[in-house]
Amino acid sequence: MCAGCIFLKPRVFVDSFVKKCNTRLLNIAWIIGYRALSCEELEVGGDLGKSIDFPRVLRKIIISSSSVSEVRNKLAGVNYKSMFVTVEPLSMEVARWSAHDTRVDTMLITSRNTELFNKRQLGIMKYYSKPLEIPILYLLGEDRAESALYRRIRLYASSRVPLVISSMATHWHELIHPYSLLKFLKLSYDIPERIGLLAVSDIPWFIISRKEGV
Repeated sequence: MCAGCIFLKPRVFVDSFVKKCNTRLLNIAWIIGYRALSCEELEVGGDLGKSIDFPRVLRKIIISSSSVSEVRNKLAGVNYKSMFVTVEPLSMEVARWSAHDTRVDTMLITSRNTELFNKRQLGIMKYYSKPLEIPILYLLGEDRAESALYRRIRLYASSRVPLVISSMATHWHELIHPYSLLKFLKLSYDIPERIGLLAVSDIPWFIISRKEGV
């Protein structure tokens, strides 16, 4: 089997966490290959679905908390059927609870909560097929040399916990071509291209495609 055969299947590339989407960013995202984005802030009017030059867009909400009751209250006010819901757990209780709540689409790992994603959390997330979302901005910044973050990402990737890789971009120039992203993950974090490919295509697209209005 040829080494590049994984790329022969047509893919819908997804960036599941863009902090601010405007016309310029959406157009650049389309040009470099993204066909769906999840945006925390959307600065575009009109019906994006009518344009062939823009990706499909879904609103994203990030819930960062150390309190389960606070997460519950925030989720109660969210239309999770039409939004991409991500929790950044800041306590072990929130990490455990969010892993099995079906309204939560992904769990975000950052420099603030790396220690929460231990082997027990891995087992729970794997059991419930809860994706771990990794914002590439942290891996490219000063956190890239943090050994704890590196070990957690390698552990979860090797244990076949679903991964989602997102840019966390605020400006268009912070977007990364999906194939360049795969190469970076392979060279810097030893994540096989097959796993990286799923993390920027099939897994986030499965989440987005289930939502209303997409």
